[in-house]
Formats: sequence, structure tokens, C-alpha cells
Amino acid sequence: MRIGLLLLFYFPSLVLSQTTIKIDGFFDDWSTNSNTYIDDSTDSQGIDLLGFSVCNDNEYLYVKIRLADEIDLTEPFYNPAEVMINIDADNNASTGFSTNNIGSEYGINFFDKFIFDDTDPNMVDTLSLYDLYIIPLPTITSDEFEIAINRSLFSDTIAISIREFIGNDFMPDNGSVFTYIFNNCSTPTTTAIDFSKNDPKNLRLMTYNVWSNGLINNNRVDEHRRIFASANADIITYQECGNTTYNDVLGFLNTSPIYYPYIYPDLNSGNLTISKYPSLQSWQVTNKIDAELIDLPDSIYSTDILIINGHPPCCSNNQGRQENFDAFIEFIHDAKTVGGVLDLPINTPISFSGDMNLVGYSEQYYTIVNGTVSDTATFGSGGFPDWDNTPLKDQVCYFNEKDIAYTWDASNPSAGDYPPGRLDFVFFTNSVMSVDKSFIISTEHMSASLLSQNNLLWNDTKIASDHFPVIVDFVLPMLTGCTDPGACNYNSLATINDSSCVYPTISTDTQVHCDTYTWIDGNTYAASNNTATYTETNAVGCDSIITLDLTVTGNPISTISQNVTDLDVTIAYSYNWSTGETTQTITPTANGWYWCIVTDVNGCIGDTSFYEVTNIVSVISEATNTDRKLLRITDMLGQETPYRRNTTLFYIYDDGTVEKSIIIE
Repeated sequence: MRIGLLLLFYFPSLVLSQTTIKIDGFFDDWSTNSNTYIDDSTDSQGIDLLGFSVCNDNEYLYVKIRLADEIDLTEPFYNPAEVMINIDADNNASTGFSTNNIGSEYGINFFDKFIFDDTDPNMVDTLSLYDLYIIPLPTITSDEFEIAINRSLFSDTIAISIREFIGNDFMPDNGSVFTYIFNNCSTPTTTAIDFSKNDPKNLRLMTYNVWSNGLINNNRVDEHRRIFASANADIITYQECGNTTYNDVLGFLNTSPIYYPYIYPDLNSGNLTISKYPSLQSWQVTNKIDAELIDLPDSIYSTDILIINGHPPCCSNNQGRQENFDAFIEFIHDAKTVGGVLDLPINTPISFSGDMNLVGYSEQYYTIVNGTVSDTATFGSGGFPDWDNTPLKDQVCYFNEKDIAYTWDASNPSAGDYPPGRLDFVFFTNSVMSVDKSFIISTEHMSASLLSQNNLLWNDTKIASDHFPVIVDFVLPMLTGCTDPGACNYNSLATINDSSCVYPTISTDTQVHCDTYTWIDGNTYAASNNTATYTETNAVGCDSIITLDLTVTGNPISTISQNVTDLDVTIAYSYNWSTGETTQTITPTANGWYWCIVTDVNGCIGDTSFYEVTNIVSVISEATNTDRKLLRITDMLGQETPYRRNTTLFYIYDDGTVEKSIIIE
């Protein structure tokens, strides 16, 4: 029986909801309900431990550590600290190494990068961090770290103790013990990410450090060819190709099922960019960073893209990395403003990818993302690099079938080797482009079915390089046009509808004519017709079908009748009597011949027969002058005309009489 110990138990009932822990160096996915220990503040002579949280799924134990200051977990950069996690794998204080009231079977020393194996009481063995599949992220300095640990060596209940050696700070402290019962509080993502594009118009980028000219290494080239073919990327940024020439790349590509005609090697930087599309212009930003302005097809995309390939110096060379990233930001701001080395059209998409070797100060990461330049005297004042003056987007990628985001591990790990880290990145201007799909190809973490689907072997990435390929499918500004398949001008490549769609039309041309009508088809119709059609095709190939609806009325046939003293003509629309009157009914004033020209509602003209009036008795006074004077001669339409032979004419006199005559010669 132990005296004076406070046992802190964490039971499944305390976990209110499940979450999905993704080991990527970001912490938003840690639930506030996770099993958490809060440490006493300011109880350290060095870097103060603030607390830790614990969760698990069926494969990993997850631990998140919080500190008062930034440290590098595996290096003495920035604020030196030595953090160790001790795990009592059987929850038995009498077995293992006795420390902080627990019996530790495994002591994970991040600073020295090994594991104390105290499972055998007769000896202390030293293991690699890879033996427990230890994954700590981020790789840069931070005041928080999340760690994945293989849980297969643990019982269902364990005890955990965390210590920082330089400040001699413990969690838990004050004689307490943190006991954790596995409860699967994290639920892994169950849907595997396949290799196919969701949309063929998405632009696929692959970035890959091939490890010491791997494309021309006969011991690894077959693996690289399988990876290359499976990725089917549109643009690839390779690193560590310093001895790989243009002809070497041709030899690599010619044996591949996919051929890339555009190859841009830089033997100085070791960077190699290959593309399905040509480069309009190239720049060497630094001796470790290269840029290509890729000419994307105008038939698909409404823009080109600036592809930047980087491989800054590694490891303890923090200054060298910072200078490269400062220069990168200077280059981006030059590209966005008029003058200088280059001028990009506004809102040109920009991607910065490669092996960034981000293993030191976090300042370097934030230089890339936020544009915070360190050496402003040399590289300018910096500022947010995206077109809308916001940070660049860091596209965090995961294994196809695991929620893990590291991109490098030791090829043949042993005690003292660095743990897996996230070194390969894709940054981009997310104000003008987005990501549809992304993943990390790690064949040893793939199911047999996924390997088979992509013609890969389980150890391809393990043999090919110490880095993993990173895949990102970009959604770029696309060609605008008509996106409706039912339209005549449908553009299958367009993704943005610009309201230009033109559709086939069916219409009717209604016509009313007196006798004949010549239509748009060139035919003259003498009778009514409602079946004739005509098809017009416009510039975009759209048919307009027109149907004729023709009514041929004929000219009106009207007759004159007499009602006692009045003359009446059949109803029409307008009237023009031989007397000059324009009403339907007139009262004749003298005996003689009368007629009328009528017009119907359609404008058709007809002429009545002559009608003789004989019932009018004329009374002539003495003062009456029997002489008539001719006022004018008119035609059938009432228009004044000179005398003409063989034409019906109307003679209008000053006494109101009208004579109709035709002189035939």
C-alpha cells in the first residue's frame, strides 16, 4: 500500500463526445472534453509545463503537451528544454523504472531522440523513437506539441508522467498520479482518399524530394517510375536533383506511361520542375528557390499559374532558411507590384511547394505564411503575400488512409535519429484558387487494395526516398461560357456560366395578304398556308424554326343596293364613292351611274359594279346654270390623274356629279 499519493483517474464516462485527432501540428481538433491535466503554474526553474491532454483511438495513444514558452522538442534551438514522457504500460508502480510515483516501462526522451525500454527488470534497453512509432508535430518550435504513440504495447489502463529536465518540472506533481483508461475518444476518418481527380479540369501538383538524384539511381528508379505514374500530376516540383540533367529526365520520362514535354532542371539548386504545359518565363529567386510561370491552356483556364519550387538549407542552418524565405517574400511582392524583376497579372495563382526543411524556428514558417520579413534592410518590409493582403494557405495533407501528416522519416532508423516530421509543404494564394483534394503517398501505410488500384508496391516510397510525395489538386479560375448542355453554344470546358447560353427557338410568322405573298423562303404563295417552315442557323449553330401562318383574303367583293333614296354598299372598312363621299351610305342627288371603291380591314381594295339611279326628278330653276365645269379627274384610288387611255377614270364636276368612263383605243 502506497501512502500519500493522489490518484487521478480518467474514465470513459468523462469523455462527453468523440472527435478525430489528426496529427498535423495544429490543435483545433482536440476536444475540450479530452482527458486533461492542468499543472501548477510557475513551478519550474526553466520552461514551465502547463498541462497535457490524452486521447486515443484503436491504433494510437495521443498526447498533447502545453508549455509556457516555445521550444524545439528535439534540438536546443531557441529555448533549450528536455522533455520526457514516461508511460507505466501496465499501470503497476512496482514494475519498470520508478519515477514520479509510477513504474515506467517506456521513457520517451525527445531531446536525445530515443526510448528507455524498462520492460525487462534485468536490463535497460535503448530503442529508436520509431520502435513505438512516435510521431511528434510540429517540427518547428512551438509552445504546444501533439504526439502519436503506438498503443499496442500498453494495457487498457496506463499511468503517464511528463518531465522537463532543465527546469525539473513534473506533470503531475505534488505526489499525484495520472491514470488513463483507454476509451477510443478519437474516431479515425474512415473514408480513404483515392488517387483519382474529382474533376479532370483540376490542376494536380506533386512535390517530392527524391533523395540524392533518385530519378537516375538504378537502385530506386523503378519505384520512382511507379510513383510518378500513379500520381498522374500535371506539374511536379522535385528536389535533390542536382546531378540530374535534362537528358537524364528525358530518359526517366520516356519509359513512363505519361510523357511531360516541358522540363526545367536547375543543377545549382537541385530543383527540377516538369509540367504538361510550357513555361512562359523562369526565375532563380535564390540558389535554393526557382520559379516558373506556367502557360495553362486558354481553352480550360482563364489564368496562368506561378509555380515556385523550394529546397532551403536543412537542420541547424536557421539563418540560411530565413534568408531564403525573406527572399521569397520579396519576390512575391515584386510580382504583385509594377516594376522590378517581374509583373504578374493581378490575381495570378501562386503556389510555393517543396522540401522546406522547417525544423527550426517557427519564425521561418510565419515568414512564408504571413510575409514577416526578418532582414527588412535587405529584403524589404514584407507584408501578407496573398493578392487580397491575407496570409498564404498552408495545405495540410494526410496519408490516404491515416490521419497523419508527416512527410519525412528516417530510412533505417536507430536510436538518436530524428522522429518523423512534416518537412514538405504546399503553400498557395487561396484568394484566387482552392484545393479540391490532397494527400500524401506513403505506400507502407496503404491497404493492399489501394496499392493494387494504383499499381504500387507496399515498399515503393520506403525505397524511393526518405520523403513522401505530396499531392494537391487545385481548383483554378476556369473558362467562362455556357454551361448548359441543352444550349446550342454549350462549352464542356467552361465551369462558370456567363449567361451567354443560346437555345433553339420555334416561332410562327403570321401574315395576312390580299392576293399573293413572297416569304423568307423565297416562295410566292397565292393561297393561305400554315405548314411551310424555314430554319435559320445563327453564328453559334443554333436553329430557329419559323412556321408560316398565311391568310390570303382576296380583294373584297362589294355590291350597291338602293333603299328608296339612299345607296348602300356592302360593309367594308373604308369607302370612296364616285361622288367623292366616304360613308357607307350616300343619298344620290341626280340620276346616273354610281360606284364605290371599298377597302377592307386588311387593306385590300375592291371595286363595285356600276349602279344606275333613275328615280330622281330634277327641278331646274331659271337661275340654274346648266353648264358643268370639270373639276378634276381621279383614278380608282381617288388620286388625281391626267387623262389616260385604257384606264378607268372618274370625272368630277362642279355640280356634284361624277362620271366613270374608260376610253379603249
